[in-house]
Amino acid sequence: MAHHSLCRNNVMRISNSDRCCSYVVVHEDAASPDALRSFAAHLSTLSVAGCEVIVVDDTPSFDRNRRVFRWVGRHVAALPRHRSLRGTVDPLRAALDLGSCEKIVVGNARVRHDAATIAAICALLEVHDVVEPQDYYDPLPWWGGIDAGRMLVHRGIDPLPDHGATFGFRRSAARGLHGLDALDDGDDAVRRLQSQGAIAHSAGGLFVRCEPPTVASWLRERARHADDDFALPLKTAFFFALLPIAVLLVAFGGPSLAGGYAGTLVIGSLALALRGRVGAAEVFPLRAAFFAPLWILERSLSVYWALLRKLSGVTVERPILAEGRAGVPAAGEAASHRRPG
Repeated sequence: MAHHSLCRNNVMRISNSDRCCSYVVVHEDAASPDALRSFAAHLSTLSVAGCEVIVVDDTPSFDRNRRVFRWVGRHVAALPRHRSLRGTVDPLRAALDLGSCEKIVVGNARVRHDAATIAAICALLEVHDVVEPQDYYDPLPWWGGIDAGRMLVHRGIDPLPDHGATFGFRRSAARGLHGLDALDDGDDAVRRLQSQGAIAHSAGGLFVRCEPPTVASWLRERARHADDDFALPLKTAFFFALLPIAVLLVAFGGPSLAGGYAGTLVIGSLALALRGRVGAAEVFPLRAAFFAPLWILERSLSVYWALLRKLSGVTVERPILAEGRAGVPAAGEAASHRRPG
């Protein structure tokens, strides 16, 4: 528990003008007391490194969590104005509302930044509107391997990370954009900023470690990621077509033709993953590339799962909570912490 007093002293000592950035993290999954303390200990290192740490709590255990997070930074409840149309917390809205520094870094609860990665992002934000580093999983369970295969395939096609877990942006650049709230909330934050004219820099050589999700969390994210990609029609159409083409080839061409089709997909995805691993071998083991065909299969199934959810009207994943509920700071209290002006 020694880190509690250390963090409190540093939080009290560093003024906003001396901070390198605001670090905003959304905490939305229930965690055990040990996991919570471990997460808070990680956040304390960022506070000591000069970050304004802001934890946006969207769990039922707000009061319990507050006893831990209060020592490492500002602990606030997710408010209705921070939410997307689905009811989930939009990290971009929350960061713009709560962050008081010009440079803002956003990460989910599994991201494990250190002082070096924060400093690198802040340096890049001197010349770029938005910076997105490459995240990776360590340790790497099988479900994390499938996600690693996705990351490598995407690196082999596009330098900008796919569904990145963390990014940084300049407040002045984001405030000059109009229409962010009018965009489809399924779009990830960096895509939304790009669509409104912000210039995003892919820091593909800057690696940020993430802890892998639990299997349950990973499964919940499958449909959401596929749903997000509906904003990319060509990508979604590609995955929608994979299974029907395979069925048609089996029906009219026989198993040999279908096997050749499957082999082409396997070889193509492996080639892209190996290409994406160039320059990233230090954080992506070779076995991660061999998960790429499994990701192709997973996404070709997940797009239909996401479509079924859309057709059945299952879009709101979490109910919108009223401001000022018991034990949660009201809107006025949260607003009082915002930067003047």
